[in-house]
Amino acid sequence: MTDADAFRAAMGQFATGVTVVTFPPADDPHGITVNAFASASLDPPLVLVCLDHDTESHRLLADGDADAFCVNVLAAGQRALGEHFAGMAAVDDPFADTTTAATGAPVFADALAAIDCSVHASFAAGDHTVYVGRVEEARVLDDAGDPLTFFRGEWGRAPATD
Repeated sequence: MTDADAFRAAMGQFATGVTVVTFPPADDPHGITVNAFASASLDPPLVLVCLDHDTESHRLLADGDADAFCVNVLAAGQRALGEHFAGMAAVDDPFADTTTAATGAPVFADALAAIDCSVHASFAAGDHTVYVGRVEEARVLDDAGDPLTFFRGEWGRAPATD
């Protein structure tokens, strides 16, 4: 079996988009930067996100304090939000420019898209849990913006296509 450093280096060769997953507030709004996100099914519409067991986000879903989440697909200009919710930097009021999804989860106004989900299923996978969300609403918020990316440990952008 490979060691963690070799695995991390190999996975770093895969360019990903960057999302912030938000949760309906129990007390305070909460979010986490996630790049382990994918569509899982078109019929019914399902997506999946993977959350580390050592995060508050995982605790919210595992303990039942939240039963929904919204995946905000970040635009290239939202790196500060990505870093904030990854615990790398601070943003004074990260939820200042948000609306509320049908589930009650925050949606960032400048995101490229928002996929609002109720929890459909979950299963443990090593030190993470895979949460499958049933898509309650999917919205494109900006169909011309460049997406925020993460590749080889660096933040970047992928150009939008014509």
